[in-house]
Amino acid sequence: MAALYKYKLSLSLLVLIAVLFCSFYWTRVPMEGSKLSASSSTSFRFGYFGQQDGDIGKWIKQFRDISYFAASNRLLQDHPEARSFQLYPVYDDSATEQDFDQSYPHVPTETLPGYGKSVYSIKQGNAKLFFLNADRFHDAGDNQLEWIRKTMSGSKQTFALAWLSEDPKLPEVWKALRTAGINAVFVRDTVYVLHVGVSQEPSNYQPSEYEDWDKWGLSEIKEKPVITVMEANASALTMKAENEQGQIVDQLELDADNLASWDLATLKEKKEIPLVGIQSLWHYHPGDDSIKSSIPKGVDLVGEGPIIETTHTEPVPLPANDWRSPDYDDSSWQTGRAPLGFTNNKELQTYLQTKLEVVPSPTYYFRKSFELNGDPQELSDLDLNIAFEDGYVVYLNGQEVSRDAIITGILTESSLAFPNEFTFYRRIDLKAHLNKLVKGTNEIAVEVHRGHPGAPNLFFDLGLSVESNGEER
Repeated sequence: MAALYKYKLSLSLLVLIAVLFCSFYWTRVPMEGSKLSASSSTSFRFGYFGQQDGDIGKWIKQFRDISYFAASNRLLQDHPEARSFQLYPVYDDSATEQDFDQSYPHVPTETLPGYGKSVYSIKQGNAKLFFLNADRFHDAGDNQLEWIRKTMSGSKQTFALAWLSEDPKLPEVWKALRTAGINAVFVRDTVYVLHVGVSQEPSNYQPSEYEDWDKWGLSEIKEKPVITVMEANASALTMKAENEQGQIVDQLELDADNLASWDLATLKEKKEIPLVGIQSLWHYHPGDDSIKSSIPKGVDLVGEGPIIETTHTEPVPLPANDWRSPDYDDSSWQTGRAPLGFTNNKELQTYLQTKLEVVPSPTYYFRKSFELNGDPQELSDLDLNIAFEDGYVVYLNGQEVSRDAIITGILTESSLAFPNEFTFYRRIDLKAHLNKLVKGTNEIAVEVHRGHPGAPNLFFDLGLSVESNGEER
């Protein structure tokens, strides 16, 4: 007994070690838990309510694994009980900017000076989320676009998403969003994505009207309502349309490597110079006997290029009284901001900046001068963006460069176009006509014809840009 007492401490220590060993041996090692650690690579989960029906608060409680959501201000006004720090609002025309500022105390203010809380950004994991003011997008020079570009310059975020209440409907803005580094744009129930980054296409997926952008129509998903859940990791961003039970009914995936490998060298090497912007001011005149088009000697009346002499390579000079001539005096014409026209289509009516008078002639004429400061020989591209209905012809410094939906040859104010649906900002490559530009003042002239003198629609807007080689954008 003396010996047992003597080694009591040692025996107690051995018993304790034995108990610990048995406990570890009999305890099931949580291998599933070690697998779940892979989910920690998920950078963030973020929810978006589009044109949602139903109880938003109930959805938020259902999706407890999502910490933050986005929704339009209009939707949140319909569900004030759901407003909380978890919800990030998208500014729209349902409230003034002042009222919007007061409604959301948790939203950053003056992220972009002069825009209040209507423009701001937040960081979620490896993504940057931009909430923009669609009402302020008048052209590609809006401060929001430059702010995005500066914010994303040198950013370590893999993905960049943006929210807008309305489609700006300006190709220049969409190009600026693309070059600023935005990968996806949410406009109500439509998601616009850069097609180069898409590794998994959803249903209802199709090209958009804008270069390099495709779109996913959430409103066309048969099972409704749904919430769009964004989930990102180091290699991919997945957008899932989920029902109230959390079941995935459709999804789209953007691959980080595809986006990173997208060759931006061309965009960086070329500097785009707008010569004529979308929604510019134009001189205009309805078709009548005062509009003269000359027929110079040697011009092929039925050829595709009516202002090109058949026996010489040099263009035929037009007399100063020809409305297409750079020397034509259009000071008596009226002035209006594009888009110009008239239409019985209620949606298109909202786009018109200048409503033209409906006249007996099927034709309207438009002219605009612009300056080119550099040497035309240093330019690499010339691009036309045109919206029209029904047909048109464009002349650059008196020479035809583009026409559509109308017969070839010399036209008069009574010439009819082919009946044609409204064409939304078609981009046309005019590189072959770079030699028609001159250093200094240039003139662009456009005639737009209806398909019938009584046709209810005529629509026109045009943008013209060049690109030059250079290291800076």
